Amino acid sequence: MRNIMLQPEAAQTESGNESNARTLPRIECVPRPGTPILGPSPIPHSPHLKSLELTRGCTHRCAFCSAHCPSGLAGGSAIYLYSNTAECLAAELRERSNRPWAVYVSPNADPFPPLLEVQSEACRTVEVLASHGIDALLMTRGYIRPSALQVLARHRERLRITIPLTTMDRGLQRSLEPFCASPRLRVRQIGKLRDLGIKVQVSLEPLVPGVSDTRSNFIALLDSLAEIGIRHVQAGYLFLRPGMTENLHQALASHGGAEAVLDAYSGGPTLQVGMARAACFLPKTRRQRGYAALMALGAERGITVSVSGALNPDFRSPQQLERPRASWQPLLPVFNRTCSRVG
Repeated sequence: MRNIMLQPEAAQTESGNESNARTLPRIECVPRPGTPILGPSPIPHSPHLKSLELTRGCTHRCAFCSAHCPSGLAGGSAIYLYSNTAECLAAELRERSNRPWAVYVSPNADPFPPLLEVQSEACRTVEVLASHGIDALLMTRGYIRPSALQVLARHRERLRITIPLTTMDRGLQRSLEPFCASPRLRVRQIGKLRDLGIKVQVSLEPLVPGVSDTRSNFIALLDSLAEIGIRHVQAGYLFLRPGMTENLHQALASHGGAEAVLDAYSGGPTLQVGMARAACFLPKTRRQRGYAALMALGAERGITVSVSGALNPDFRSPQQLERPRASWQPLLPVFNRTCSRVG
């Protein structure tokens, strides 16, 4: 197995957050919490899909993320990186007779934070999976370093990457996603991934009612994506779990406050989301109106919009992923981990 060490790059400007160098949590390497390395599928009835965690805790500190809530995985001032993940994974796959078709890498923490050690381990893990003929599924709101992109490009046939976007408004994005890559940087990254031949999908989520589902916000998102040739996106609204109210209040204080957002969920259904805890959803009719407006604006720009089944379990019955490998890409938003899981 190739030993990968990413070269340090200017993370401050590339990540779109000038204060990263001063405030990023420290990295602590810890042993993996036992075996097997591969965990259960993020969604029911998907025996050929497994999951694998790289870290405990997520650097991005999104206000809508379960890992950033008091009961979540946020490790305070530290992020815990599991040591020797790639080596342990390789050993486990050699022993397995029933290998999965695909592995969702780091479903509970972004695999490409502005931390060199985590990005290096993500790349090493992708290499191990590719060497065993297994697809790697990833979702990131981060900046993928050029040296990591080179590794990913070598295994483009075994990769499916989803890039979520919430808004093009830099001020709002900084409030909701303090340490994620800026929206414009993410749009450029989508174009770069496509240029490299890597299968990439765009997901507009989570949409925050009255905040990021406005006509002006939709137009800015769709215009930016149309400029780089995107012709399809998926979309999903924020859903709520206990523990996120304080984070939302802080994040939205300068954008009209969180009270109106939380009030919008009054009377909404409580639904199960995959294997995770039940959550409170925006009323169905309110979601439908928002999606209809987004679809109409998308059609004017040659962009089709589909509704995420994971973020709308009452719209259709859960899909069972008993399908060929070529069908994995359109299903990526089903896995919506921390950046879609809230509370």
